[in-house]
Amino acid sequence: MSVQANMIDDDVLRLREYIEGHVANSADQRLPPEPKLSEALGVSRGRLRTVLKRLEDEGLIWRHVGKGTFVGPRQVKPDDENWSSSISVDDIMDARLVLEPQLAAQAAVHATPADIAAMDQCLADMADTGPFMPWKRLDEHLHRIIAESTHNALLLMLYDAMRTQVRLNLDTRMEEVFTSQTGPRHDTDGEHRLLVDAIRTHNPAKAEQLMREHLRSVRTRLFGLR
Repeated sequence: MSVQANMIDDDVLRLREYIEGHVANSADQRLPPEPKLSEALGVSRGRLRTVLKRLEDEGLIWRHVGKGTFVGPRQVKPDDENWSSSISVDDIMDARLVLEPQLAAQAAVHATPADIAAMDQCLADMADTGPFMPWKRLDEHLHRIIAESTHNALLLMLYDAMRTQVRLNLDTRMEEVFTSQTGPRHDTDGEHRLLVDAIRTHNPAKAEQLMREHLRSVRTRLFGLR
């Protein structure tokens, strides 16, 4: 790896830490303007744009022209403004159970060593993260890495649309459950590790099964449903 690439990786880590410490728990989850952010991180504007592009590609941030850069996946704005309110929690969990096990299976077929390394890094970061919101963002990031590892742009678009509904409809309930006790979070980390191992060994049937079991487990923890 080149010196330049190593420097960019260091800058990416620095920006992640900045987001966790200064932005993840803010009301609008908006990053400062580029000049201020560049100064805060001690990097040039050019390098900052490269780092922002990396995090945007990973689904950790999104940019809205004229409004700024925000933490999380890009927001979907359907033509029907009542669309989101018509979607129930059951709808969302059922949709996840349809889509995400297939994404995991496809990831087990198509994941590259770089994809696996990104999953491993995310797992390590989750294990080292204390506060709920930074942990939750890493949870979202891991699921998106799995979607990205299908290397199918249309599947990734479908995943991002669904993930937006998760954020809009489930965030409050997730915070209530996962901050009230350590058990569910510990169990979730373990499920993630098994899932990544199945993808690592290119076992699509196992990856599909483990993702389905993981989502059913999450649904039970959040809502007491099977």
